[in-house]
Amino acid sequence: MGIVFRQSAKNSIVVILGAILGALVIWLSTTYLTKPQLGFTRNLTNYAVALSQILLLGLNNTLAVYIHRYANDARKKKSLITICLVLPAVIAAIFSVIYILLHSWILPHFQPEDIPYMQRYFYWLPVYTLLFIYMVILEQYLGSQMKVAVSAFMREVVVRVATIVLILLFGFGYVSFDVFVIGSILIYCLPVLIFLFLSALTKGFGLSFNSAHFTKSEYKEMVHFSWYHFLLTVSVLLMGYMDALSLPFYDRNGFSSVAIYSVAVFFVSFLQLPLKAMMPASFTVLAKAFADEDMVKAKDIFVRSSINILIPTVGIAVLLCCNLGNAIAVIKNGYTQIIPVFAILFIGNIVNIATGMNDQVLSIANYYKFNFYLSLLLMGVLFLLIRVLVPRYGIYGAAWSTTTILMTFNVIKYLFVWKKLDMQPFSKGTFFVVVAAAAALAGGYYFPHFFDQAHHVYIRTFADVALRSTVIVIIYAAMLLWLKPSPDLREYLTTVKKNKRLF
Repeated sequence: MGIVFRQSAKNSIVVILGAILGALVIWLSTTYLTKPQLGFTRNLTNYAVALSQILLLGLNNTLAVYIHRYANDARKKKSLITICLVLPAVIAAIFSVIYILLHSWILPHFQPEDIPYMQRYFYWLPVYTLLFIYMVILEQYLGSQMKVAVSAFMREVVVRVATIVLILLFGFGYVSFDVFVIGSILIYCLPVLIFLFLSALTKGFGLSFNSAHFTKSEYKEMVHFSWYHFLLTVSVLLMGYMDALSLPFYDRNGFSSVAIYSVAVFFVSFLQLPLKAMMPASFTVLAKAFADEDMVKAKDIFVRSSINILIPTVGIAVLLCCNLGNAIAVIKNGYTQIIPVFAILFIGNIVNIATGMNDQVLSIANYYKFNFYLSLLLMGVLFLLIRVLVPRYGIYGAAWSTTTILMTFNVIKYLFVWKKLDMQPFSKGTFFVVVAAAAALAGGYYFPHFFDQAHHVYIRTFADVALRSTVIVIIYAAMLLWLKPSPDLREYLTTVKKNKRLF
């Protein structure tokens, strides 16, 4: 678990830097783009991400699990890589043809004022989707080879720096909105090419078109595994994206509502940072423990990874709750609806992260059928909730629909994993984390406002954020050092103290 924590610590720095850049992207977007423009660009990205996950057919999960099974068989490993790289491209090509043929049927589903945006950039969605497909599959491969930080740097930092440059060029009038949109799509060529180059440098990476390397039973097993993970991905993905994807259809404000909702979702996404930083390395070790049938080690990794992810997640949650008002003061431009939407989505996401890596465990332990059937059922319920609540309550209806389903989904998975595998993420350390967070929340909430936002809003707001956040971090860190909720955190801090370096 030590290498996992060190790898996660490296990745965390990249993810945090990416989050800071992401915040800058949001601020610049709300400053230089109109709400319909911002809503459209976010909507286009949502569609590309959702479609890429669907068109992968579950092969990214297959690659992550089976690459370890065939680690010592170069022929099968190359054949597996070939299947996972070629098949999604074929499926994406078929999708593109169908998508283009349905052009006249798709457009009328959007609000009248939003149709010109979709009309103008309609044919760029397949390109955007294909780039996301290869970014996901190659990043999954690099993650299986413990190359997490490098791939994260490209995704979290390089892409966002390029996006910031594009927004500034558009904001200052150097490029048109056409160039901005198309450039925002094509910048993903860079991480795809670099991921491919890095993958080629790893041991055993290559292509093989010899179909005889696998037996019929092996093909059947992989198809079965991929198919259920494809169905699971579709259902879980739609549960996560259905709210944002549905807003342009059912909310009369269309892309303007998407703009507000997407900013709230961005703030909530800060809670996912520790999971994004730690999960890839933890998943790799967890998958290997299951492959070795070492359940003692698997349970230990599950519990320890859960508490390690929870510690920074709760810290970020406290920082967000105490500084959200400052963020809204900086954004301005009629985005005050973000606060209640954030509060609603916050509840579901905290429950999701607190219940641990249940999705990963169910996937590795071959209980993905249960996950699929459960997600399929809840996806239907979510659609009904959205269909009823969004036309009536707009973005608030979308937020409550998602949070209700997310909480239900994770509580049921938690109980299932506990019963079937005797694995559950909560321990005495969980209680200590909550105690530490409560102390930090009190310190941040009652810390006085020394600055008046009415004058020099940026300077005074950032100063308030800096002071308030410093108080929160000091209190939270001191409480964690006192209560010692995680053995890995203690071990890591001891190593840093001894070696005088972070890694």
